[in-house]
Amino acid sequence: MVIFSDRPITELEHLYGEGHRRAVESLRRAVESGFFAAVLGARRVGKTSVVKTFLKHYRHKYLYFDLSPYMGLKSVGFRSLVPAEIGFDENTLSSEAQLNLTVISFRIKRVKITGEVFQANLLSLLRELNSKYDRLVIVFDEAQVLAFIKGVNYRGLLQFIHNNYRNIVVVLTGSMPGLLERVISPIKAGEPGFARYIEEIHVPRWSRRETIEFLRGGLKERNIEHREEELHEVYEEISGIPGFISYYGLLRLRGLDHRDALDKTISYAVSQWENDLHAFLSIYNSPLYIYVLSILAETMTGASWTELKNELERKLSRTVGKSTLYRILTNLVKAEMIQKQGDRYTIMDRSLRKTITMLNKQLYPIIEAWNKG
Repeated sequence: MVIFSDRPITELEHLYGEGHRRAVESLRRAVESGFFAAVLGARRVGKTSVVKTFLKHYRHKYLYFDLSPYMGLKSVGFRSLVPAEIGFDENTLSSEAQLNLTVISFRIKRVKITGEVFQANLLSLLRELNSKYDRLVIVFDEAQVLAFIKGVNYRGLLQFIHNNYRNIVVVLTGSMPGLLERVISPIKAGEPGFARYIEEIHVPRWSRRETIEFLRGGLKERNIEHREEELHEVYEEISGIPGFISYYGLLRLRGLDHRDALDKTISYAVSQWENDLHAFLSIYNSPLYIYVLSILAETMTGASWTELKNELERKLSRTVGKSTLYRILTNLVKAEMIQKQGDRYTIMDRSLRKTITMLNKQLYPIIEAWNKG
């Protein structure tokens, strides 16, 4: 049965996509081996569905921290680390552990809780959970936000868990490039760290075939008339992102015809890409990203590394270092905002291209402010 949903999937039988099912299996192997894991992929590609399906299907005990509301913020209070989901029976804990959980959930009113108090109570709670369960999973969804949380030594916390709580594994999800480098890698190359034992699991977009079979099956089950070319058009416009494809399916279920449903889906995708671009630029604080995206948005055939460098230098009236351009392109590729095919870089996602074109008037004043600064 095909499920059109705007919420994460939690049932394995409803999780669609060969790559998504492989990701669940890879996550199972990592967790059973005691390895920390990083589940990576573009926003709305289905990382949360993969993690939640894994947790439910294999019945693991867990703590789930959802940091997605804080994407793009450069300063986040440690109170954002309140568990979004608690996947075990609190009543089976000792009174001390229940108090620890109450503290980190900020259920105690009129009591000042500092970052040090929060961290101490979390570690105390985890000590009991480590001895109580054969395996406990701690999930940090959109874990790149950890790098901006004030008041808690998140890297020290993760390192302590890795070194001392052998029955606890950590799963990080991330849609921004540089997740491992910014959040969990040791500062010095020779410094021991758990980052060397992280299993990277990539969640892909759906292929054309998967997109069409998903939509065809869901629409047929509900007796909604459609033409095959309409399904191909959805794939072309949405570029295989499951969250947007499912959104289109929901709109068809609500009675919209193909054109209205697709137009509304594209508008939704553009609004979400706009949020992601602002979040991305707030983290990677350089106008060069805007220039590169703007150059690529103007061409359907893309540009080579040399063409991009020449055009950047023409716009900036100054030289752009090779390492600088390489870093920018690498981050944009990892964020799945651009793709490299052969020796050319392109924006394959049509809704992202539309977003960049729409935002150019808003973004260039930002560039001017950067240049003057």
